[in-house]
Amino acid sequence: MRIICTGNPEFGVASAIARRWPDTQFVSRTNWNYDLTQKNYQMKLAEKVITYDVFINCSALYAYSQTTLLDVVYKTALKNLNELHIVSIGSTTDRTTKGSDWQYQQEKKALRSTSNALGLKSIWSGGPKVSYVTVGTLDNNQHKHPNRRCMSLDECVDAIEYIIKMPKHLCINELSIDPLQVKWPMEE
Repeated sequence: MRIICTGNPEFGVASAIARRWPDTQFVSRTNWNYDLTQKNYQMKLAEKVITYDVFINCSALYAYSQTTLLDVVYKTALKNLNELHIVSIGSTTDRTTKGSDWQYQQEKKALRSTSNALGLKSIWSGGPKVSYVTVGTLDNNQHKHPNRRCMSLDECVDAIEYIIKMPKHLCINELSIDPLQVKWPMEE
């Protein structure tokens, strides 16, 4: 299985993906000099992605660029009749709204909505598989939330692996995972 992923393989979820699948090709500003907030670089990446089996849309790009990248890659794969599986990484913050000018939550809501729309289109009309995995606070952000239980980066990659190893005729449309914040009696 050939995997291409956005993000820097030395940081965050991308680093855990690099450990799990060392042959993964990574695309970011740091290793390819691709500014994926720019449409021309999104198009260049989309043309490259269609030669792979799985595209992991991992970078938390600002200004809704992770969502526009998903759209560009999806449409390029559809046009080329590519059997690509697209997995976008979101955040469980997409379920909430705060009175704030911080756009991260709204950007993740847009990514979730677009993933679901394109995924349903493919289910009923044909096209690349689209999955959305949303996770709660990861351990690489523990310093921002010292009193919060966090999910490990490897557990996030376990979820991605579960999604992409589904039989070809099945698609996990959305998977949402949060670490429990309280201990229950059945926990060890």
